[in-house]
Amino acid sequence: MEELNLLDLECPEPFMKVAAKLMKMKEGRLKVMFKDPKCDDMIMEAVKLMDCKVIEHVSQNGTYTLVLEKRSSSGNEGKVQELGGC
Repeated sequence: MEELNLLDLECPEPFMKVAAKLMKMKEGRLKVMFKDPKCDDMIMEAVKLMDCKVIEHVSQNGTYTLVLEKRSSSGNEGKVQELGGC
């Protein structure tokens, strides 16, 4: 499982890095850690649009941890650009 440690980044960088990584992945699991609460909703919307499954979604002591599973591409990746910013 690949990991993205984005704890030092502020919105919109965690969202942008997660979306870019998911777009490049064909399938598999990705663990993401970040602190900016503004990006949590944005990342969760991107996950839905990209047909990914949320395996774990935890917020503890100001740190968010997500484990995502990417399925085969459904062609929804372009919709991520429609999401708003912080």
